[in-house]
Amino acid sequence: MSYEKLLVDNVACSRRFHLTFDNEAPLVNKVEIKCPHCQHTVFHAENHPQVKLARDENLVRTTTLSRDILRECDFKDPYPAHLPKP
Repeated sequence: MSYEKLLVDNVACSRRFHLTFDNEAPLVNKVEIKCPHCQHTVFHAENHPQVKLARDENLVRTTTLSRDILRECDFKDPYPAHLPKP
């Protein structure tokens, strides 16, 4: 049993997702991880061990990007920068 870690960077929203899985775990027909902020698909695979979103962090301080890069984000800010005055 050995845990493997995948990094997926989203340059649209400046987030890095840390995904982990046990490489000897039983295979699952479909594995899908969604962003906890916008529900955009971060990882998708078929016949793969179950994957867990271990952590997500700001990508701002990273000097090198991961091998897997996303360029889409569906996050909607519920607090617009300019609120109308009452």
